[in-house]
Amino acid sequence: MLEKFERYPLTFGPTHIEKLERLGAHLGGRVELYAKREDCNSGLAFGGNKLRKLEYIIPDAIASNADTLVSIGGVQSNHTRMVAAVAAKIGMKCRLVQESWVPHEDAVYDRVGNILLSRIMGADLEMVDEGFDIGIRQSWEDAIADVKAKGGSRRRSSGLPSTISWSAPSPARPMPACWSALPRTVGSAR
Repeated sequence: MLEKFERYPLTFGPTHIEKLERLGAHLGGRVELYAKREDCNSGLAFGGNKLRKLEYIIPDAIASNADTLVSIGGVQSNHTRMVAAVAAKIGMKCRLVQESWVPHEDAVYDRVGNILLSRIMGADLEMVDEGFDIGIRQSWEDAIADVKAKGGSRRRSSGLPSTISWSAPSPARPMPACWSALPRTVGSAR
């Protein structure tokens, strides 16, 4: 099914399937368990399943002459880390909105892990103290507006700055057909 959609290769190819023999034995040897190892399928920022969906979103960003990837996630989001990695790999800028979706006590929670990796990869991060909500986030809309206001380094032929952004689909932003099988976030060229 996915063969009919354009793909930008970011992974090493088909995902390795690993038999979990010790776990199967621990469970009495009556079952055979296997793991799909998306975590080993890329040399890009510790890879994973988030990269697989980006392979199908990035062609739209390139085709629309986008110069900035804009995304939103929780403070330690794997998705936003992978957006930063892809932007660095393909030579685009990256703007990430990191919201406080999960309560945390750790004083350095917002300065280590995925946040640190995203910064190392050149992403412009904005920390927002907002709780989780599946709807279109004002902080995300504001980040897109800010990127557009700054003009970016390339423009579409219409003269408008180009970015690519992600959010949950809505009536105002229907999910493109090629992304209907992908998890929760979708792309739309701006």
